[in-house]
Amino acid sequence: MKSTGKMALVGLALMAALMTTVLGLSAGWPVWMWAAPAAAALLLALIFASARSPESEPSALVSDGLPWEETRVDDVALPTRVPDYDFRFSATVWWRPIPNTTGLLHVDPASLAVETVLNRARELTERETPERMDLVVHRLNSLLGTQGRDAHELVEAMGGRVELRLPADDRDRLGKLSSVRKTEEVWEHERRFEQSKRAYLGNDVLKSPGSAVVWWLARHDDQVTEAVDMIGPLAQLSAAANDEAVDELYEHLVSPPMPGSVPLLDTETPVRQGWDGEGGTGTGPASHPGPEGPTHPTPGPRVVGPLNQFLDDVDVAKGSPERKVYAHRIAEFTDAMGQSEYAKLIREGLLSEDGEGSGPTQGREPRVGGSAARPGARWTGGDSSANGTSSDVGPEAQDL
Repeated sequence: MKSTGKMALVGLALMAALMTTVLGLSAGWPVWMWAAPAAAALLLALIFASARSPESEPSALVSDGLPWEETRVDDVALPTRVPDYDFRFSATVWWRPIPNTTGLLHVDPASLAVETVLNRARELTERETPERMDLVVHRLNSLLGTQGRDAHELVEAMGGRVELRLPADDRDRLGKLSSVRKTEEVWEHERRFEQSKRAYLGNDVLKSPGSAVVWWLARHDDQVTEAVDMIGPLAQLSAAANDEAVDELYEHLVSPPMPGSVPLLDTETPVRQGWDGEGGTGTGPASHPGPEGPTHPTPGPRVVGPLNQFLDDVDVAKGSPERKVYAHRIAEFTDAMGQSEYAKLIREGLLSEDGEGSGPTQGREPRVGGSAARPGARWTGGDSSANGTSSDVGPEAQDL
């Protein structure tokens, strides 16, 4: 407030105290009734008298007879913590010369003031990232609001009304980098999670068939019967996870592969002697019938073995007519499905004990009962036997 206004308020407070005192004495009021208001008015007068007049601008301040002068700095590049991404700095600078006894003078003291403010601002901005530009503006206004001296102590300066900006291209690039960085961070967390999960499954859960079964049972503790049924599949999983063949202890629980499937691990390649597929006999792996033969595997034991086991389980004697009828019919059905190699193996495996099925069978259809068998067709032998009942089979087998 101005000095004239302050004196008027002091006078009004003194007048109120005086009038209260006169009225109280003349009217015969009790002392407490007029003394309290009079004391309050005097207190207000003292407060108004001691109040100082505020100054609106630093340029109006005068200390030791030296006023503050004002200058402006615009669009100066200040470094940030990220290389090549600079703030563009603008601010108002207030400065004044310092009385000194060295006799040093400067032709442009305003430039010393600007340099002082810029140095102080740079110390702050080079520790900040450009993404925090709005926060840096407030920090600069706070930091530069107090005066500081230049290196030669010729001027003291302070700054305010700070403005910062980033070029539009830099803002776009920073936005893209931030998006990529966040995406990469999410991907890295997902990758570490996947690695942890793979290590848990490979090194703990599937380390052995037993640990795999225990893991499954722990997750399905109320399904004990189902856990028994899962032993075979879990043994296969454990073997595959460790790049090993299924342990012999669990082989009887493993389901045989589908016809035409290629086993992942061929640790035991059977050697077959006999027909080599090219009109002669030869010796070699079952999956390689001859020097120029196909390279696909021939799962003979996986086909013939279960059939022999089944016939033994149902008490069909080896060499019996019933066994011959069964072998012929299964071979014919397999031929009808287009699996001639499997049909050949069935004939060789099931009828070899009786001298049938031996010798070359690939490339020609088997003859049963004197007639050629065509896949999927009904045929009748010379003795009117039909579809797999040959003339050399006794009457008891024909009734089957």
